[in-house]
Amino acid sequence: MSDGYASDHDYFASYADPGVHRLMIQDHARTDAYRLAIESMARGKRVLDVGTGTGILSMFAARAGAAHVDAVDSSAIIELARDVAEDNGFGDKITFHRGRAEDLDLPGDYDLIVSEWMGFFGLAELMFESVIGARNRWMREGGHMLPRHLRLAVAPIDDSHVHMDLGIGLWERPVYGLDYSRLVEAEVQSFLTAACDLKAASLIGPPQIVLDLDLDTATSDDFFFTSAVTMPIERDGTIHGFGGWFEVDLAPKIELSCSPMKVPTHWRQSFFPVRPFPVERGDTIRFAMNAQRAEMGDQRLPLYFIDGEVIREGDVVHRFFYRHHGSFE
Repeated sequence: MSDGYASDHDYFASYADPGVHRLMIQDHARTDAYRLAIESMARGKRVLDVGTGTGILSMFAARAGAAHVDAVDSSAIIELARDVAEDNGFGDKITFHRGRAEDLDLPGDYDLIVSEWMGFFGLAELMFESVIGARNRWMREGGHMLPRHLRLAVAPIDDSHVHMDLGIGLWERPVYGLDYSRLVEAEVQSFLTAACDLKAASLIGPPQIVLDLDLDTATSDDFFFTSAVTMPIERDGTIHGFGGWFEVDLAPKIELSCSPMKVPTHWRQSFFPVRPFPVERGDTIRFAMNAQRAEMGDQRLPLYFIDGEVIREGDVVHRFFYRHHGSFE
């Protein structure tokens, strides 16, 4: 992690809680995909596991026949991971190191760097910066990252329930018999991004890729991006916001996707609310998204800005925007 974060101590301390790791390990879509990818890639390889947590990915690699595994974590959970590895007969196959991978004096020359670094919409927490730093310092020429490819997808959403729960819908109706409509304008200027379970039926147009990165070569700056795409609208409806999620290629033919059309994961999807507007089948949305590093507060939460317009028969019939204020689960 980079200097200047709100609290590195608090961040790493949060991962000392076994309950956090329970959530991740019980995410079978996540854990099985990693297991299969590691089993296909690790045999005979020197492996570095960045952010090892309870050590499960390191043990997958050792069990798959890795030549040796170095496991790194800045949290106190690594002491428990070392004991668990011993309990499972991997004490001589895995060396545990407490600290940040980019700061430690590691053996280096790794064939494979494994990490489950993704946050909400892929980028939250910014752990990728630590992983990229470790890659630059420790991966041998010709080595690979796992995951090796990242894509961020965005799609227009028509869902009045999500609009009520996470958009400005709450303020559009009386709240306990009181008029709260004044809060609509206040919230429009500083929307929140929320993690939620979106329904595939809520997509009113196909998802579009706004970021596509080769993680063997990407720089940390590549994760902060400006992207413009067009979105065809497939049916009449109302757009309440945009859903976002990530997909990663862990190994050849092994993908982990947080799409609402796939098996649910603990990451779910991210919802970017907008002021609702009607659309018609055949409309096209010109959609621009900008992800920036936060200059104040918790820098682990990128700032997102969306600007767009609806095109109907060649004319602009509506413009919309989203200004990211924060994230919550």
